Amino acid sequence: MPHAMQSCTDQRLPARWYGYDRCAIVSLVKSVRAPRSLLDATNTVSIGDDQAVADATDRILAQCFGAGSFDRELLHASFTLVGRLFAGEHAGYLACDMPYHDLRHSLDTALVMARLIAGYQSEQGVSPGVLTPEHGLLGVLLSLLHDAGFIRKTSEAALCGPQLVAEHESRSVEFARSYLGTTSLAKHAALASLIFATQLGPDLKEFFAGYEGRAITLGQMLGSADLLSQMSDRCYLERCFYHLYPELVLGGRDRVRTADGQEQLLYRDAFDLLRKTPGFYENIVRKRLNQDFQQVARLLAVHFAGDDPYAEAIHCNLDRCARMVAEGPSGLPQREPITTTRNLAAIYHARPPRPAPAH
Repeated sequence: MPHAMQSCTDQRLPARWYGYDRCAIVSLVKSVRAPRSLLDATNTVSIGDDQAVADATDRILAQCFGAGSFDRELLHASFTLVGRLFAGEHAGYLACDMPYHDLRHSLDTALVMARLIAGYQSEQGVSPGVLTPEHGLLGVLLSLLHDAGFIRKTSEAALCGPQLVAEHESRSVEFARSYLGTTSLAKHAALASLIFATQLGPDLKEFFAGYEGRAITLGQMLGSADLLSQMSDRCYLERCFYHLYPELVLGGRDRVRTADGQEQLLYRDAFDLLRKTPGFYENIVRKRLNQDFQQVARLLAVHFAGDDPYAEAIHCNLDRCARMVAEGPSGLPQREPITTTRNLAAIYHARPPRPAPAH
């Protein structure tokens, strides 16, 4: 999804590889004070701490549905599971090796989802369309698991996470369906397929035609939460520049194959990705939020009683991006943002192969 990285000043590396060697990481162990760069759009929740986000979503759902109306044990167990999954502590899986699609993004998406659900409940009041406590919990868990498909199985050690980009949604659906089938939400496990709403390519009108009522609402909120959490991140531009661009390159998403078989670059380098961020927002994100997802993002303003810190953060990022682009190379992000990925795989630090010696 979104954008990039800077022109390489180290001539030993092509520009497309620059950024990972000096990438800052943060321990997943709970800390007393979260770095400001790891706070959510409201500056109140650390999105680098799975238990902090679990507690925040617990409070939100309790206010919506009542403290004893949903499976709190499952909620907290699921956040613990995802924390362990990304850390490489879940049986059969390797640790997350991606700095952009890291634990931080999944936690942030779950928090946005909980707030959208809260806004929806407030707007609906006592109408028949109101969500049940089970649907509220389901929505949070699906958002939490929506990128689980990027986590490699132990049998996939030869791959890197970005190489799974084409199938990561289907892998996420499979993981979520299997997991939910073992829980108190087992009867809703089939709705794990709503994770496909986060996919940028498909016709969502056709996709949602296969669902009814509350499921469509959850899918619209899930797709919105995925976009909103990324673009509102206070380090969004830096994460695009240093973290997303290399993922795009490694996953082959920085280029396309034309009808005549020619390869066409979508982004020349990370700065080009930044340059194209405003267009990405105007042409893709806004259309999806306003049309495909029926403006459910407005529910954040309902939840926050008129204010929308996410919309404000997105506009701030777009303004900052415009200034960076206008300034050229001097406006490039100077510091790498924190990633919750503990140990980046060796491939992210790899140098390009040397040419074979002449005989």
